[in-house]
Amino acid sequence: MTPADVHEGYAEAITEQRAQVLKDAYEQHPERFVNKIPEPPILSTEVWINQPPEDEMKDT
Repeated sequence: MTPADVHEGYAEAITEQRAQVLKDAYEQHPERFVNKIPEPPILSTEVWINQPPEDEMKDT
């Protein structure tokens, strides 16, 4: 997921498409997935490069 995808609101649609592709792949070749049915990663709710200290975040 690119930052632009998330910022522009495409992340959920992309995740749904990935889920469908993974489901189709599992249905066609279940032997490739030995542990479980594959799922796309869960989207993060926050991402930081340099997270400010908690006390600075409370001020905003």
